[in-house]
Amino acid sequence: MNPAMTPRDDDELIGSILAAAEQAAGSVKGRSLEEVLATPESRETLRRCATEMGAAALEVSEMMRNWATHIPWESLIALRPEGVEAAGDEAPVRALWSFLSEQLPHVRSSLEEMWQPAHLRRQVDPDEEYALDKNAYDFYRPVGRNLMQRTEEYQGWVEARRRTETWQYSRVLEAAPGSIAVISNDLGRRTKGINFNSQDYLSFNAHPAIREAAARALQDYGPHSAGSPMVLGNTKISDELERALGDLLQLEHLTLFSTGWAAGFGSIAGLVRQEDYIVIDRLAHSCLQQGARAATKNMIRYEHLNVEAVRQHLQEIRSRDARNGILVVTDGLFSVDADWPDLVTLQDICHQYDANLLVDVAHDLGAMGPGGTGVLGMQKLLGKVDLVMGAFSKSFASNGGFLASRSQAVKQYVKMFGGSHFFSNALSPVQSAVVLKAAQIIRSPEGDELRGRLFQAIHALRDELTRRGLTCMGSPSPIVPLLIGNEKLARISNRLLFDRGVLAFMVEFPVTPTGSSRFRLQVQANHKPEEAREAARIIDESIAESRAYLSSAFGSGV
Repeated sequence: MNPAMTPRDDDELIGSILAAAEQAAGSVKGRSLEEVLATPESRETLRRCATEMGAAALEVSEMMRNWATHIPWESLIALRPEGVEAAGDEAPVRALWSFLSEQLPHVRSSLEEMWQPAHLRRQVDPDEEYALDKNAYDFYRPVGRNLMQRTEEYQGWVEARRRTETWQYSRVLEAAPGSIAVISNDLGRRTKGINFNSQDYLSFNAHPAIREAAARALQDYGPHSAGSPMVLGNTKISDELERALGDLLQLEHLTLFSTGWAAGFGSIAGLVRQEDYIVIDRLAHSCLQQGARAATKNMIRYEHLNVEAVRQHLQEIRSRDARNGILVVTDGLFSVDADWPDLVTLQDICHQYDANLLVDVAHDLGAMGPGGTGVLGMQKLLGKVDLVMGAFSKSFASNGGFLASRSQAVKQYVKMFGGSHFFSNALSPVQSAVVLKAAQIIRSPEGDELRGRLFQAIHALRDELTRRGLTCMGSPSPIVPLLIGNEKLARISNRLLFDRGVLAFMVEFPVTPTGSSRFRLQVQANHKPEEAREAARIIDESIAESRAYLSSAFGSGV
């Protein structure tokens, strides 16, 4: 390059490479190398094109070369003849012929994209642009006096996401939710894939003993509890279930609820009054957050897992109010971040300030910890936490939930004043039988074997995702949160995964704050390690392709 000349921009240089390659390809089209070499005009055209391509590649900035390492820059530079050689030299012609036939087909589209990004050529689907630009948070506080009409703007956004297949909700199982599942989206389009979408950590849904227990209960009691547990909704099975769960948790007084949500909401609403205080982890489950808001205005949300913040809040409350109650609320295993608190210190702090601790063990009980005792067992707290609430829908193959304590008074009080217990029908006999059999297996050697298989799959998935440079949050547990961040990237990746054989739930607001979307991959004992590694490969490739698509379609890097 002549030093007196103004350096050319990279896009101009890449345009020159493409133009020369196009001219060379046109010159040789339909002819053999020997025919080209035998024609002086064609030979000279290829020699000139090779010189232009090599010179342009040599000028390309080092930053561009480092960014686009998949482009064979050295091969392009080598096309440039060295020194002053005879015009008849065949080496550049042969080199360019080889490049055109062997390398250009693989990198042409990349060079074209670098020269003129697709978002300058492609007409963007307005539905997709609207679907990707907005978040549910944008519709969280609608304006208007008519409560029904003001939901219509949100519905328009939902429809845009449905039409562009970036709507991850309300999918339908077409068979049992095993480690492989067949589902359809809400447009009716079917797919089959490795299933990380369902909550069945120990793969009990397909367990023959679980199904046999359900069939026997159906035969003996019928399908329906036919009443509130405070009236005549209980059965001998549900009574036995209370005892089995009490033994597992070493907390003898159990109150059953028809859903996990009802257990969380009803336990708090039943115990806490308006003058009391609730100090709750800011990432605690929604049923706990909403139960707290319903119970009292004196609600303090503390920084996630910050035990010292809890101490400071309790100290401040007790410095001005020695009379009213304080309930500290946390999850055992947090279902979106896959981490857990220091429960030993939390319980000690609560006792120091005459507060009570409630721990939600929905995601860990049964699936981890010694004998399936979850985070409580891992921290040697069985029978020592004031209040333990949980759900059956993750490791016990059924809807339903519970509150456990050492106090018969607490049990009776929550049954009377926790509205979601008193004013809901009891667990059905089938559900009670399923949970009871699941609890029995969880405490058996078979339960240990199932947890071992579960964690083999968990480690295989986390290790492969991490090896590929992706970010797994938290610690090894049945939940593997894969951080994406940008909602656009997560939605497009989810669309690709649907068609490529991986079923994964994409989490965004209102489950996570905006800008922190992720895939919540829920592992099952029946997942094979090789399935987990294959899923990780597909996820990695889908994210990379989605990032390139967004860059080309909208000109935005994510």
